[in-house]
Amino acid sequence: MGDGKELKEQLNRMSSGKASALTVTIALGFLVVAFSYPKFTARGQNYGQSSAPQSPSAPVIHFTPPPPPPVVRPPVVVTTDVTNPQLTAPVAANFRSGVTPVVTSTIQAQQTQFALAGIQVLNDKLFPGADLVGKNFDWITVLAKDGAVYSKINNFTADLKSGEIIVSVKNPSRLAFVKTPYGDIAIGANSDVMISFVNGVLRVLNFDGENRVIKIQLNKGPFGGPADPTVTIAPGYELVASDKVITRAEMRPRDGIARRFGKTLENGHLAISEFSVQSATSAVGMLVNLQQSTTGVKERRIVTDLAKMAAALNYRSGTDGFSVEK
Repeated sequence: MGDGKELKEQLNRMSSGKASALTVTIALGFLVVAFSYPKFTARGQNYGQSSAPQSPSAPVIHFTPPPPPPVVRPPVVVTTDVTNPQLTAPVAANFRSGVTPVVTSTIQAQQTQFALAGIQVLNDKLFPGADLVGKNFDWITVLAKDGAVYSKINNFTADLKSGEIIVSVKNPSRLAFVKTPYGDIAIGANSDVMISFVNGVLRVLNFDGENRVIKIQLNKGPFGGPADPTVTIAPGYELVASDKVITRAEMRPRDGIARRFGKTLENGHLAISEFSVQSATSAVGMLVNLQQSTTGVKERRIVTDLAKMAAALNYRSGTDGFSVEK
């Protein structure tokens, strides 16, 4: 029995010795690894404590440049009664002196500003004479609508009695004239203009003549006398003159041309409004016929110049507010 106890104690001591040796061996192994790879770092935290929150990374901001501001013009308000003294009298009183008239509302003031931007009063002495015409007439073109009554006085002058004509003057030609019942119209180089005289109403539409090349001297009929006006109109503007007070239907006829910013002048006998050259190219029969002609050099040049001016006016002034009378 004594021998059995001694044998059991020896086995226990051997087992505990092996366990201690194994523990020592594992510990030495960790130490060897720690010294062999010093770049390895220990990561941990105290039990029961949450890890420190990581600072959030800054968000990536993508900058998008704002779009260019659109061309904004006030809404078009065409008065039903264009003969109202509140509209015509202030304009007529200040027209020749170049003073912007006082009107009764902000919209009317804006309308007046944009309308009057297309017309300028000239001294009568600035109306050109025949001495400036030159000797080249090859690039003076006159187109007439069916039924127009007109005659050519010479190579550079047409006398319009009634109806509708288009006159084009291109370099090297310098100048052409159109006589009407209300006065003469001078058309300078590199310009195209439509002139009509129907039922006592004269219309002058400047398609593409810039820098005051279209000059209108109203000195006959209802405009005769010492106060006869001489004016120039900008491209994209229409002048209307009548022996009677101009009505809304005469300011905005149903001809397919889009208009905006109309204003009456001269006690209602004169009016100025802006029109869309682009709309005119598809609404005026003579211009449509020009676009369908592929053989004439002059015709192609007119069509090209009109297209360029329509694009330039749309870019400079925008297209908001134009409307066609139904």
